[in-house]
Amino acid sequence: MKDSSSSGPRKGRSRNYNNKNRNNNRRHIKQKVPRRAKKKSLIKRILEFFGIGKSKPKKKTSKKNPRNKKTPQNSRKKPIRSNKTQRTPEKIPITSGRLYVGNLPYKTTDEELKELFNQAGEVISAEVVRHRRNNRSKGYAFVEMANIDLAQKAAAQMHGFSYLDRKLIVNGAKSAGREDN
Repeated sequence: MKDSSSSGPRKGRSRNYNNKNRNNNRRHIKQKVPRRAKKKSLIKRILEFFGIGKSKPKKKTSKKNPRNKKTPQNSRKKPIRSNKTQRTPEKIPITSGRLYVGNLPYKTTDEELKELFNQAGEVISAEVVRHRRNNRSKGYAFVEMANIDLAQKAAAQMHGFSYLDRKLIVNGAKSAGREDN
């Protein structure tokens, strides 16, 4: 007895063997085709000709908002938005040497940031915050200055400073995330 997989009309091939390029076949693509109006029978046409069997006028079924037609802007009900107002960043007092630096250009490296803040005083560390998965900058960083006075001076000097066509936002950091004892 022969194997069942090699016998029969398909001879081991799956049903979709000939349908590999099915997407390329035009007849399988669904298209909207305009339908022809239903033909009236000969008797109905003759009766209408003599005015005996008048056909009822067809009611037009129109939707208020058909999907494929555009409606005027004023008929759509959307919430009215006022012009976007810029949010001012939360002003956090500087209580430690750690500063938050926002609106950083995405190309900025830790070393460039450290050099930039060295203009205001001694920088202990500068860290650009990055995504874990792709290591791209999130656009903000934390800079740790030697003391609170230098941090306040750096914040005053660098806040609003234009760096690579972006105005920096410099505030006190909310939390260091670690405590030094």
